[in-house]
Formats: sequence, C-alpha cells, structure tokens
Amino acid sequence: MRTALAIGAIVAASSVALADVTLSDGVFSTTGSNAWALESVGVGSASASQSASGNPGSARQVNLTTGSNGGDTIWGFSRFGATTATRYEPASQGAIVSLTWSIDARLTQGGGDGQALWLALKQGQLIFVADGHVTGSSGAWNTFGGASIVASAFSRLDGQAGVPDFSTSGAPIRFGFVNGNTTTGGTYSTAALYDNYTLRVVQEVPAPGACVMLGLLLWPSRRRR
Repeated sequence: MRTALAIGAIVAASSVALADVTLSDGVFSTTGSNAWALESVGVGSASASQSASGNPGSARQVNLTTGSNGGDTIWGFSRFGATTATRYEPASQGAIVSLTWSIDARLTQGGGDGQALWLALKQGQLIFVADGHVTGSSGAWNTFGGASIVASAFSRLDGQAGVPDFSTSGAPIRFGFVNGNTTTGGTYSTAALYDNYTLRVVQEVPAPGACVMLGLLLWPSRRRR
C-alpha cells in the first residue's frame, strides 16, 4: 500500500508540472481583477481605453503620440491583471520553457506600418519584449503572434542588456503587450484596437530524478509479484 501511495504522489506531481498555464482576455476592462493598465516609456504620450469596437465585443484602444524631434520614440506597455491569479510566479508554478501568444489588431488612425507590436512582460521593475510585428495600416483585423518564445529571445525595452529569468529563482511576472512608434521629425500620432489576447506558458517537464524514483518504486513491486 505504501508503494502505491508513493507512486500516486509522483504521478500527481508530474501532472502538475506539465499543466501549462493559459492567460486570455477579450474584454479589456480597466477596473477589477482582470484590469489592464498602461505604462508609458520614451518621448511622447501614450493612453489606452476600453472600446466597444472589438473583434467582436470589446477591445483595447491604444493611442500613441511621439515627440517632435527625429528619432523620438514612444512605447506603451499594456499590462494584464491586478491580482496574483493573473500573474505568473516561477517559484511556485514552475520554471518556464517557452511562451506562445496571439492577439488581433487593427489600425484606426495613422499610416505607414501602423504601430509596432511586441509580446511583453514585466519582471521586477524591468519590461522585456520579444516577437515583434507591425499592425500595418489597412484598417482590417489581423492576427499576430508566435510560438516557442524562450527567455533568450527577449530584450529589455530600455535598450540595456538583459533577459528575463524563467527559472524557479525568477521573480513574479506580469504579461501583456507593447506598442510603439518612432518619428523622423514632427509629432506622429496613431491609434489601434487590440482584441483576443491569449498567452500560454509552457512549463518545464518533471526533473529526470522523478522518473528514476518512479522506476525504483515499481521495481520491488514487480519482484514481489
């Protein structure tokens, strides 16, 4: 009986380690536990609000205006959630192997390439971005995203060296997305809608030691039979 219980405990632990975590939202509320917040980085201004013109339903509208000097860049980091339920904690939930994400976007003001769009996360006081796209300026809804995005694919938004810590020693992580624009001279304003945000955290598989221990527990039970 003790052998059976031990095996059950290891199998249960393995299933927890393999349970990928998915965060998703298509409402983009600015209040409550699933609220979205905005952090502005760079030269210019950024704002965001909930819009009724989603794909379908509600969407998040992001407005960006650069500074007036050539090279001025403005970034807006849309950060998801206000509780631990919408935050990922590597120390208790497990190390991260990779991330997969997708989001719908439609430019409503501006031209050219539209707004830059990146997967983003905040760990400690640092914002990191990866898997860059541009919305384009067609005004049509398009889906963007990527898969198997590892820690080394990220870079700091402030341009300094460094990547996020996806190990169990890493600090809690808040996920979201970043939008940006740069001007070649004169202020440049854009507005875009974002909807159907989904992010999947692929977790680390159980340590090889767990499989070895399982084998050791099974071996004497077979021998008794």
